[in-house]
Amino acid sequence: MVKTLIAAILIALSPALACAAQQPESPSAAVVVNTVENMHRGPSAETDVVSQALLGDNVKVLKTEKDPAGEDWYRIMTPDTYAGWVPAPSLRLLGPGAKSYAASGKVFVVSSLLANTYREPDVTKHKPVKVAPIGTVLEVVGEKGERWLEVILPCDTRAWVQKGDGDVREAPWSWPRRPVEDMIALSKRFIGLPYTWGGVSPLGLDCSGFAQLVYKMNGIPILRDAGIQMTASGLVEVPKGQEKPGDLVFFGRALDRISHVGMMIEDGNFINATTSGAPIVQIDRLAEDRWMRIYQGARRPK
Repeated sequence: MVKTLIAAILIALSPALACAAQQPESPSAAVVVNTVENMHRGPSAETDVVSQALLGDNVKVLKTEKDPAGEDWYRIMTPDTYAGWVPAPSLRLLGPGAKSYAASGKVFVVSSLLANTYREPDVTKHKPVKVAPIGTVLEVVGEKGERWLEVILPCDTRAWVQKGDGDVREAPWSWPRRPVEDMIALSKRFIGLPYTWGGVSPLGLDCSGFAQLVYKMNGIPILRDAGIQMTASGLVEVPKGQEKPGDLVFFGRALDRISHVGMMIEDGNFINATTSGAPIVQIDRLAEDRWMRIYQGARRPK
C-alpha cells in the first residue's frame, strides 16, 4: 500500500508535460489537468493551502494575477463553490462557448481509490501518464477488448484506462443516492490513508474533505469546511444521543468554532481524517472523553 501510494504521489506531482495545450485569452472557465492541485489563499505557492482541485474538475476562472516570480496564477471556483488560487499550468483554459469537460457522451467514472492511465493499452511498456483519483470522470473515445478503454484526458491528450478501475456512464451523470451501508463501506476503504490539510483525494484528506468525498459519492453533495457543512449544507439537526450511522458529527470549542467533522458508523463509532494520534483516516469512539469534551452535535441528510 505504502509503495503504491508513494508511486502515485510521484506521478501526480510530476510536470504535466503530456498536457500542454493552447490557452485562449480571457477565459471564464477551465478544467484541471493535474491529478491534485493545491488551491492557495493568494496567487503564490508561499500562501497557505485552502483546498484542492482534482483532475477533470470544471472550474470557473474568477481572476488572474502574477506571482512575485512573474508566473501567471488564476483564482478559480470549484464545483462546490470553493475559491482559491492555482498556477496557470494546472489548468486547460476553455474559450467562449467551449463545452465543459466530460459534459456529454460516454464517460468513465473512476471507482478505484487511484486509477492509472497509460499511453497504450499495456501496463508494462511505459510509466502511467496520469493518475485519476476516485470520483474522476473521463471522456471515453474508444475501447480495446474486454479490458481497456481509450479516454481523452482533461489536457486533451489521449490515454488508456483499465475498465476494472470504474464504470462507463452516459453524461450528464451524477452520483445516485445509496443506502447508508454502502456509504459506510466506502468510507472504510480510506482507513490508513494520510491526513493532509486541504486534502480531498486518496493522496491525502482532511476531515471535511473526507466527509465531502464520501457524501458526494453516495449522492449527497455538501459544501467544504466543517463549520459550513454543519450550518449551510442543508443537513438536518440530530439531537445528541440520537446519532445514527451515516450522520456527520461535529467538534469544536463552541458551536461557532467548529473545527472537525467525522461520520458515524456502527456501534457508537465514527470514522474521520484526523491528526489525533496517528495522522490518518481512522475509527474513533464518540463516547471517549477527548471527543465528548468538544462534541457540538450531529447532522443528517434529508
